[in-house]
Amino acid sequence: MPPLQRREARTANSCLAMQPDPEFDIAQFAVDVKNELSGEVLGTRWRSVQAILKVATITGSQMQLSPALNLICDLAAVIARFDSAYVYFWNELQEKMELRLHRGQSDHTTQVPWGGNLLHFWVTQHALPLLIDSGKHAKADAELQAAGARSALVVPLFVQGRVLGSLQLFCDKPDGFTAEDAQLLWTLVLVSENLLTREQANEGLLRFAFTDYLTGLRTRGYFEQQLDLEVKRSDRKREQFSLLMVDIDHFKSLNDNYGDLVLRQVTSLLVKDMREVDTVARYGGEEFVIILPEASEQEAVSVAQRLRKAVQNSDFRIEGLEGHERLTISIGIAVYGRDATCRQKLIEYADAALYAAKSRGRNQVLTYSQLLLNERKEVS
Repeated sequence: MPPLQRREARTANSCLAMQPDPEFDIAQFAVDVKNELSGEVLGTRWRSVQAILKVATITGSQMQLSPALNLICDLAAVIARFDSAYVYFWNELQEKMELRLHRGQSDHTTQVPWGGNLLHFWVTQHALPLLIDSGKHAKADAELQAAGARSALVVPLFVQGRVLGSLQLFCDKPDGFTAEDAQLLWTLVLVSENLLTREQANEGLLRFAFTDYLTGLRTRGYFEQQLDLEVKRSDRKREQFSLLMVDIDHFKSLNDNYGDLVLRQVTSLLVKDMREVDTVARYGGEEFVIILPEASEQEAVSVAQRLRKAVQNSDFRIEGLEGHERLTISIGIAVYGRDATCRQKLIEYADAALYAAKSRGRNQVLTYSQLLLNERKEVS
């Protein structure tokens, strides 16, 4: 890769906000790869060359990103023997770096604040293969130890000249990889760039399809997908989570002329200070839904009251209206694992609590359990 393209590749990740350690020189692990394979390598490593050619023959095929990464890892195993492997790649839907693939017994969980891991950060900085052996540097040794390995070969994965991922191979033995392995894997990832570019673009299209054009929030379709995943996770771990349904009070009086402005301003308050694991989506019209993983009813009420007060205390500046408009929201809450044990009932119960909150005067938070308690009192 030309020097200019390498420099562009380094800007692909938010990890660049981290300050490199001045006492640590990544270049000591970088391999001086060439853009062409030598005749000797072509003759002696013909199985590896066949693996590279296989990628070249399928770059025009339709393939999801996950199978494409699995294929690259399969072909990497033909080129270099490894005991464990990790593939980090940018998640376009969730806008973060994440572990997409893990093979082997080790559990390399060393994390850095922006996502991914330290080896990924290093290879993104240099945009070249890194050949890492134990005994060269304390930080590198710590990474090898975390992976239960004595040596590693880390190769950047490119999309349109930018590093959007990394292939990390580990070996239990010292000197488990050679510069020749690095050269062949480098060729493999360069040939794979067109394949990854197209499949990453497909993920971008999915992200576009799951984004509400007006508010920038996730769509109802994305919410339903995430709700299914959260139900399965909750059932597996036997944990509760909470669902909030939010509605803007008296929205119809503003909708005709100022609806879009109101929705965007309320959206900015709903997403503020939310956790990365929370899902905030537009459910339809002036309704929003929020999934709070691992949140009890008490915790959900605390979040809901914070949101209600934030909207109530905000001055909404809307061009065309004299002064500042005051808005309020009503919120209904249902807890999975307590109020409901299926996704459809959870939605129904949160919606019932929301409807009751609005019918009882608006600008309030009501849980489904409170609704049932109040109804029993009224009957008795």
